[in-house]
Amino acid sequence: MHDKKGFTTGEVAELCHVTIPTVIKWIESNELEGFKIPGSKNRRITRENLIKFMKKHNIPIDQLQKNRPKILAVDDEEIILEVFQGIFDEDSYDIRCVSRGFDAGLAKEFKPDVIILDICLPDIDGNTVCEYVRNMPEMKNVRILGISGNITKKELNDLKKRNFDDILAKPFDNDLLFAKVEKLLRK
Repeated sequence: MHDKKGFTTGEVAELCHVTIPTVIKWIESNELEGFKIPGSKNRRITRENLIKFMKKHNIPIDQLQKNRPKILAVDDEEIILEVFQGIFDEDSYDIRCVSRGFDAGLAKEFKPDVIILDICLPDIDGNTVCEYVRNMPEMKNVRILGISGNITKKELNDLKKRNFDDILAKPFDNDLLFAKVEKLLRK
């Protein structure tokens, strides 16, 4: 359920500790924004709208936060880490940012779903970090997105053939970064 974008009325009822008819009433009275699936009576509520509703009504969102995708971002540029935190909001993602490749060892305890890894780090080569993570049995399912500002097209293609699941050149478009991470979360 960690990559869930839409919830059924039954799931919302369970999360809010109410009945399904109560959730339907909330939707019909426009208290909770939802939508009907075309050609069906079934309704869905987006994660964003559910969080907004739960916060407004002081309903604990801890169950939703348990299921957030985990992202570990490793980059030596503080401004880039701030961009990552802005793109992946804390209500929908559990994101940890570190500025040294050595700190990527946090992956073992944090168990991220995706690692965004700067390939050119001052303390250790991103390729080395990637290999280290890939050699951890408990990290076999993690997806790694390599990013770099100093990369040629040939190097980009070589990196894709290595241990990285995808590569993105700096400067990057925020929407493209978001789309690539979302795609990796679905793999």
